[in-house]
Amino acid sequence: MVLLAACAHSVKLPLVPMALPSLAAATPPSRDDATKKLEAATPCCKAWSELPFKDALPDKPKDYLFDANSPVADIDGQRTHFLTFVLPPYEKPYRVLFKAEPSARYLQSSYLFAPTVTLLDAQFEPLRSEDVKLCEYIGWRPTLSGAFGSFTIDDVQAKYLVVTTSPAQLKASTYWEQSPAGFTSDVSSPPASSGSFSIPHGPDGPLSVGRLTSGYENAVDNAICAKPKSGTGLLPQLRQSMHNMLR
Repeated sequence: MVLLAACAHSVKLPLVPMALPSLAAATPPSRDDATKKLEAATPCCKAWSELPFKDALPDKPKDYLFDANSPVADIDGQRTHFLTFVLPPYEKPYRVLFKAEPSARYLQSSYLFAPTVTLLDAQFEPLRSEDVKLCEYIGWRPTLSGAFGSFTIDDVQAKYLVVTTSPAQLKASTYWEQSPAGFTSDVSSPPASSGSFSIPHGPDGPLSVGRLTSGYENAVDNAICAKPKSGTGLLPQLRQSMHNMLR
C-alpha cells in the first residue's frame, strides 16, 4: 500500500478487483486512548533487575508491536512498555537499528513509538541511557520505509539492552516529509495531499529492532531528520564549491 500510494500519480494500474483487508480492519487507538490504557495497566516490574531477560539481540532487525496487551514496567516512576535483550559477547563497537512506523493509515491521526535505550551491566545496573532520534526515510519497499534511528554499543561492560520510552520522547515528535496519504488501517479521517508534517510520539506502536545490517545502513544514514534549510539554489552552491577548491 505504501508503494501504491507513492507511485499512483505516475503509474496506471489495471482495473482488476483487489482485496483490501487493511481498510476493513478496526481503527487503531488514538494516542490519548493508548496513553489511558497504559496508565491503567498493572506493571510487572519496578526495577531493572526484575525485567525478564531471555531473548538475544536479533542479528538483523525483527518486527515487534507494542499494544494494550504488551507488558508494562514502572521504573523510576515512569510507566512504559518495554523490550529486553541479552547482548552478544563484546568484540568491537556495533550499531543497533530501530525503525518505527506510523500507527494509523493517515498521518494526521498517527503517532510513533520513539525508543529510549538503556544499557545494563552484569549486575543490572544502568551504564548509559539515550533517547533515540528518529528520522524519516521512504525506500523502494516497505521494510525500508519508516522512521529510523540507531544506537551504538561500545562498552565492554554492557550485557543487556532495554528498550522503553521516556517522558522526553513522549513530548517530542518526528519530522515527516512524505504526503500523509496512507499507511495502515485508519479510515476515519480524510488524507491531506501535500506538505511536510510532524508526527507526535506515543506510548505504543510498531517497532523493529536488531543489529544494523548493510541493507539498512543507507536508510539510517540518509534519513531526513528536519526540514531542509532554504538556500540560494544549486548553481550558486556549485560555484562556491569550485571557488573553495581552487583557493
